[in-house]
Amino acid sequence: MNLNSTLDLNRWHRWLYVAWFNFVVTYRKTTLGPFWLLAGPALFIVILGSIFTRVNDVPGDIFLPYMAVGVILWTLIGACVTKSTLVFHRNRAQILQGSMTLIEISVVDIISVFLQFLHQSLILVVVFAIYGLNFSWYLLVTLLGIVLIVVNGFWLSLVFGILGARYRDLNQFVAAVMRVAFLATPILWMATSGRGQQLGIYLIANPFYHFLEIVRAPLLGMPISMTSWIVALSITAAGLILANEMYKRFGRLVPLWV
Repeated sequence: MNLNSTLDLNRWHRWLYVAWFNFVVTYRKTTLGPFWLLAGPALFIVILGSIFTRVNDVPGDIFLPYMAVGVILWTLIGACVTKSTLVFHRNRAQILQGSMTLIEISVVDIISVFLQFLHQSLILVVVFAIYGLNFSWYLLVTLLGIVLIVVNGFWLSLVFGILGARYRDLNQFVAAVMRVAFLATPILWMATSGRGQQLGIYLIANPFYHFLEIVRAPLLGMPISMTSWIVALSITAAGLILANEMYKRFGRLVPLWV
């Protein structure tokens, strides 16, 4: 059994419907609805952006777009990682009823996360409208970077979902790691200024930095290091292989674990 044999692409409309339903129902009983997805990151960017502009001694028109892109992308990356550990627990009923395969559950979960990201991307539209964004075809490279993040989110959902079904403490461990990773990744600070330039070896070893760069650099008109492409593509290929192997070995045991 492998990934391709259990993924019926003809059911794509069902995946979109379920993902959209999950997105909408989350805010069904709130007054402002999905607006809360915008309020949190917007306040974070405005308040901390004004503080760290001075801490980093970088002009606001340079640092705020840099930080805004980093924060919004981190919501996508962070959600892909942290939500993956509980994805099969959240969908226990579908697994036991056999209405959806593990692959379909992972796909729907990633689509839901991506819908939230698209919604929060409206903040970037406002930021770039304020500070100006010169359009060029180089910006289209950003789409490739986002595709790579989503693909990695899929295999993470499957791998961490299987591990999280077996080891329930994994969620707490991953959440703790991601809090540290946020501070260790150039989002609130710039890797190209001040002391950030002295952290080269740590940035190379930080996979989150590379995935941020392949999306953020084109948006800001900056070149993408070949190292970032190599790391991102290597992790994507290795992750898909790992997901396929884990699914073949342990996929049938997940209903017993959840």
